[in-house]
Amino acid sequence: MCMRRKYSLLFITLTLLLAGCEKSKPEKPEVPEKAKAPVEIVDPVEDQKLGEQSNTEIPDTELGFLVTFENKYARQEDLFKNEVFANRLKQLDRFNYDALLQFYNTETPIVIIDNIVHMSGCKQHSCPDNAYDFFIDLNNDNINIYYFRSNMLRIYKDKEMIDLPEVFAREMEIKKSNARIGEVSDTESTYSLKDGQ
Repeated sequence: MCMRRKYSLLFITLTLLLAGCEKSKPEKPEVPEKAKAPVEIVDPVEDQKLGEQSNTEIPDTELGFLVTFENKYARQEDLFKNEVFANRLKQLDRFNYDALLQFYNTETPIVIIDNIVHMSGCKQHSCPDNAYDFFIDLNNDNINIYYFRSNMLRIYKDKEMIDLPEVFAREMEIKKSNARIGEVSDTESTYSLKDGQ
């Protein structure tokens, strides 16, 4: 019983001390509304990007406007709804524009190297089944689309094949390797004919 009283007294003493400390804190003087100035926080990286964008020269081609999409996402910026861009894609021989809209829902930001635009997108949770890599040569107004479907690759081209910068070329070789494009060791057919069919 004696221990219980000691703990009770200790608890009460500590509570009173803490309460006394709270009351002895000096009050903060109130700052009048006029003295409160709005503070603008500037992100130096974003500020630099804005400066770079304003100095970016837009190529005098039909697709030159794409330089303004650097580091942005095609879907977020409604790029596929852009009339000029959509019409160019629809004119590509045997390219399924509607399938692109259906499957292009996980994407990478737009990157530009040597005025070659690269962006990629695929079917959410199933990139190997439907994936698109776009390469757009802004100087020559040319589009190439690498369409990966399972372990097959089809390339759609507007004019001629674009000579890719080394970084993009390496990335495509890695993607081809991952998709097993060009490997013949595992291409056993699963197709069979059943009697009566």
